[in-house]
Amino acid sequence: MEALQAKRLIKESSCVFLMGGHPGLQFQLIRDKGLDAAICDSAAAVLGVSVGAINMAKRSLDTKESPVPYDGLGLADIIVKPHFKLEDQQVLSTLLQISMELPIYAIEDDSAIFVTGDRISYTGRIHWVCNGKICSLSLP
Repeated sequence: MEALQAKRLIKESSCVFLMGGHPGLQFQLIRDKGLDAAICDSAAAVLGVSVGAINMAKRSLDTKESPVPYDGLGLADIIVKPHFKLEDQQVLSTLLQISMELPIYAIEDDSAIFVTGDRISYTGRIHWVCNGKICSLSLP
């Protein structure tokens, strides 16, 4: 759809979903159509699924493409890694390395983080990766 129509729909919506796909391509599309300001200025609840959650962050991270974070939408001041599997040693190693500079919430499937203002809550299995260490935030 055209950018003007997308901006109008965002402005009229009570909820905006940012879905999955390729992080860089999704973010570039948002920027190219000028939807970043429309999303950030909207009164709508913004929900990110997979890549959408990655791009909602102030600093976004696509570990498949690069260990270097990029500027995201800035809707939350957290970095997330969706679809995390504790047994995936390659991804874990990458996250531990990156966490020396930036803390990361590693989110397993069927889990979610909710950010409302300065309040962060979660459901499911979430791991906090910080300073080269990982700990589970989930209750046993």
